[in-house]
Amino acid sequence: MLYREPLISGTFVRREKRYSVLVRLPDGQEIWAHSPNPGRLLSCLENPGTPVYLSPVPEREKNPPKYRFRVEQSEPIPGVRVGINPLLANRLAEEVIREKLHPALAGASLLAREVRFGDESRVDFLLEMKGKKLFLEVKSVTFREEAAGLFPDAVSERASRHLEELEKCLEKGDLAAILFIVQRSDVNYVLPADRIDPYYGEVFRKAIAGGVMAFAMRVSPQPTGLYPEIPLEVRSHNS
Repeated sequence: MLYREPLISGTFVRREKRYSVLVRLPDGQEIWAHSPNPGRLLSCLENPGTPVYLSPVPEREKNPPKYRFRVEQSEPIPGVRVGINPLLANRLAEEVIREKLHPALAGASLLAREVRFGDESRVDFLLEMKGKKLFLEVKSVTFREEAAGLFPDAVSERASRHLEELEKCLEKGDLAAILFIVQRSDVNYVLPADRIDPYYGEVFRKAIAGGVMAFAMRVSPQPTGLYPEIPLEVRSHNS
C-alpha cells in the first residue's frame, strides 16, 4: 500500500486529548498534527524526541481545520518504524485477501465490506471460503513487548463485543475469523494483551476455543508505504 505523497519527518513533542500530537519540524517550527489512533500508543509513541512521519491532510478531509498533517508512522527504535494509522489496516487486509498473501485466506473471495452482523456491529469483510460465508474482523497491532505484538493497547469494550458477535456467526453454520495487521517489523507473534484488558483476553480465548479463527500478517512500514511481509502465529497464551 503506497502513500499518496511523500511523508514529512518531524519529532514528537507531546500528545493531548488522544487525537492531537505536537510535532517539531526540521526547521524548528512546532505544529499540531492529527493522530488517527485514539489508543495509548504504547511502545510506539510515548517518549518526547521520537521521530515521526506525517502525511499532508487533503483539504476535503481537514476536520477540524487546524490539522494540516496526520501522523502516519513513528520510529521508537532506530531503524524500526511503526504504522500508527489504524484506518489503513482494512486497506492492508484487503490487499492480503485479494493478493492471497496469507495461506489461510488464499481460498477466500471477497463478497462485501462493512457488513452489518449481530445486534449492533458491523464486520469489516464478508468473504466466501469453502462454500461458506466467512465474517472477518480486522484489528491493527502496534503495541510490542519483547517479540510479541499485543492487542489491544487500551481497554476496548468494542473489540470484545466484536469477538462475541463473531462467535454467534458460528451458531448459524458460518465461518468467523479475526485478522491482526501488525504494523511493525520487530514482532514475531501476536497475543491478547491480558495486562491491559483482561476481559478481552478471556473473550478471545473463549472465541478461539469455540471455533473463531485468528490470523496475523506482519507489515513493514517504509517511507513510501506499508508493505505486507509474512504471516505470523497468533497465540492465546504466552508460552
